[in-house]
Amino acid sequence: MRRLANGRWIGLLGIGWFVLFLLGAAVLQGEPPPAGAPVAQVRDFFHAAGRRYLIGDYVAGCAFMLLLLPFGVLLPRALSTVDRPPPWWSRLPAVGVVALVAAGGTATSFLDAVALAGAQLDDSTIAALLAANSAGIALIGLPAAVFAGSAATLVRHAHGPRIVSALGWAAAALLVAGAAFPIEGAAHGPLWTIRFASFLTLAAFVLATSAHVLTRVPSPPATTDRS
Repeated sequence: MRRLANGRWIGLLGIGWFVLFLLGAAVLQGEPPPAGAPVAQVRDFFHAAGRRYLIGDYVAGCAFMLLLLPFGVLLPRALSTVDRPPPWWSRLPAVGVVALVAAGGTATSFLDAVALAGAQLDDSTIAALLAANSAGIALIGLPAAVFAGSAATLVRHAHGPRIVSALGWAAAALLVAGAAFPIEGAAHGPLWTIRFASFLTLAAFVLATSAHVLTRVPSPPATTDRS
């Protein structure tokens, strides 16, 4: 019982991820120019906010590596009970979150290179790095979908709230659809909007799951009749 109760702290990891990610990506990084933007616009953005962008990327990277990664790996433990142990497929959230962190770190490195050495790069190299970043960011959606979908199913397996599981399944579907946004070729087309909505839904799912982990009451262990 003590072990299960202590597992509630895992919910704090998801909440911490959301706070740090919001600070790093939304507050510090802002929105860099999209793929296909004029190179002069890209140079101006990173000349004015390159250091702030790198700090934001570092903070967001810490959020994923130090908080979301252990949250996804330890989630089966947080949701387990004496009479309902984790199912055989409970490692899928861990697989998804590890792939998500790896893909995210690769994708963000392309714009980090522009922020660090933009003045020394020619126009064609900057344009190529911007396109590579767009493709990499799109790729993040697929492992994120594996994480969201399997974690949502795990919540439901543990008799968690249906609304929480529904958020995770909706996030998974939107993430898969949004991952195709580079094919559209438009900076802010419908698929880009779906991708944006997918990550908002993913964030809501992680927050809701974290709240459930923090507040859930584990079922008491079965007692043995010794009479």
